[in-house]
Amino acid sequence: MKYKTLFVLASTFILATSCGENYPVPGFVDLTVGSIPMSVSIHSQEQYDFIHIENIAEYIEVNYDLYGDESNSKPVPITFSWDETNDLDQPATDYRLTISEFDDLSNPLVYTTSETSVDVYNLKIKTKYYYQVSSNHYGTFFNSDVLEFSIGDYAPRNIFVDGVENVRDLGGWDIGNDKIYKQGMIYRTAQFNYGGIVNKYECAPTEEGKRALRDELKIKTDIDLRRNIAFDDYDEVNSITSSPIGAKYVAAPMIYGNSNIFTRAKNVPSIQLFFNTLADESNYPIAFHCTRGADRTGALAYVLGALVGMSEKDLMLDYLFSDLANIGNPVKASIITADDFFIRGIADSEGSSLSEKTMNYLNTTCNIARSTLESIIDILTEDYL
Repeated sequence: MKYKTLFVLASTFILATSCGENYPVPGFVDLTVGSIPMSVSIHSQEQYDFIHIENIAEYIEVNYDLYGDESNSKPVPITFSWDETNDLDQPATDYRLTISEFDDLSNPLVYTTSETSVDVYNLKIKTKYYYQVSSNHYGTFFNSDVLEFSIGDYAPRNIFVDGVENVRDLGGWDIGNDKIYKQGMIYRTAQFNYGGIVNKYECAPTEEGKRALRDELKIKTDIDLRRNIAFDDYDEVNSITSSPIGAKYVAAPMIYGNSNIFTRAKNVPSIQLFFNTLADESNYPIAFHCTRGADRTGALAYVLGALVGMSEKDLMLDYLFSDLANIGNPVKASIITADDFFIRGIADSEGSSLSEKTMNYLNTTCNIARSTLESIIDILTEDYL
């Protein structure tokens, strides 16, 4: 595993394809573009070490005081850089970096900058990408060759959203039978606006963070698990009734308080709303969150992962990965593995696999239709090619 982005210099000599009438355009541009190797990592050394702790649940119990109060859950950027010379010694007005999962550069991510480098976040893990650098000389673009690289990395796919802690894609995990939990569909995060109650969690997306949520992650639905006045006269949401990022807003308030959210009768309508929202493919991509994105969010992420086929080891790793974020107090496995919590309830349910047990648990405990849960599995899983 590599932890730094390495570059192999590739010099590209490019002839002008057109000339401007009002501005001088060089006869050639020589772009020296960094070529990124295979198996680029988005994880820091600390994250890599955390992911590979053999018994993460036991480790957190022993080292509880070391986690939860620093912002160490964000990915490291992939840095693209280039140099340019031209026959008129004229600098470009700006540069454009185009990145796509397709060799024809269709459906791309495009980054425009006046610098000769750009940091890129939030690309998918286990994915091959193609990229091209273009220099803009007063409307005439000079394109490098199309180069390629891959992100060959471990889940979780942690995400950078400026101003928000504890963001990651639920997808990217291998779930057996040559299938994968689909990426780019559903994200777990901390809150999208300051709720005004719990002062230590004042996170909310900046304008750049909102841009990432809208334009990079393309969030269409914002499911808010925080309590509101209508739910139980306690306002965690600061009286909002719409999403701060302009997405469809689904209020699904739940009580947690170190108890099993699935067996609290007051939570059941919101849990049903949560899963019914996930069963409608038109709602995706979806982000869901409570305040710090660790307890209510963590419980739903765990059960959803179990439903689609994640292993118990991977489920626990994703649950405890929140401890790398600045969430105030770290979470521990012993809370959710207690006899009256959902992990025990799932284990005691009927079924020949963890997925079947989870489906039966949700059907019996929260009266969620099996057809709804089967639709969610179909939407969130795909063949691993």
